[in-house]
Amino acid sequence: MGNKFYNFTWTVLRPVFDLIYPRKVTGTEYLPAEGGFVLCLNHCSALDPLFVSSRIPRRRRMYFMAKKELFDNKFLRPFVTWLGGIPVDRGHADLSAIRASMKVLKDGFGLGIFPQGTRSKDNTPTPMLPGAAMIALRGGVPVIPAYIDGPYRLFHHVDVRFGAPLDLTDFGKRCDSATLVQATARIEEAIWALRNV
Repeated sequence: MGNKFYNFTWTVLRPVFDLIYPRKVTGTEYLPAEGGFVLCLNHCSALDPLFVSSRIPRRRRMYFMAKKELFDNKFLRPFVTWLGGIPVDRGHADLSAIRASMKVLKDGFGLGIFPQGTRSKDNTPTPMLPGAAMIALRGGVPVIPAYIDGPYRLFHHVDVRFGAPLDLTDFGKRCDSATLVQATARIEEAIWALRNV
C-alpha cells in the first residue's frame, strides 16, 4: 500500500468507520514497531482489509493477499492494486504470489493474510489453509494473530483484537506438509482464542 492510500485510510476512512462502526481495538502493542510480519486474521467481510488497516498504527504499512478473481475484474483491478493487494490463485501453489509476499516481508512491511481463504460472514470457524504458515516460516518473521468481531452492521460494534506473536521458531524454516499442518493449527487456535478475550 502506498503512502497515498495510507493517507486516505487515516484521513477519510478512519473517521467514517469510527462513526458507522463503533469499535474497540486491543493488542496493538503486539504489532512489531519495525520489520516484516505476517498478520493472520479471520475473514468476515470484504471490508476487512480496509477496516483493519485503519486500526493499525499509521507508521506500519500493510499489504494484503487477495483472491486473483478481484484482479480479473477490469473495474476492481485498479482499486485493489492501489490498496496494495497481492493477487493469489487460491487452491494452487502460486509462486508469483509467494515471491511478492517475500518481497513485502523483506522490505519490512506487514502482510495481511486471511487463512480461511474465503469469508465466513457469521464468523463460524472454517478450516484454514496452510499458505499463511508457509509464508511466515519461509520469511522467518513474527506471526500476529488477530480477530475481527463482526459482522458489519451500521452503528454496531466491530472490534479488532490483536494477539501476542506466535512462537513458530521450533519449526525453523521447514515447509514440509506435516510442519505446515502443525503451524497452521497453531495459527488457527490463536485466532479463534481471541474471540473470547
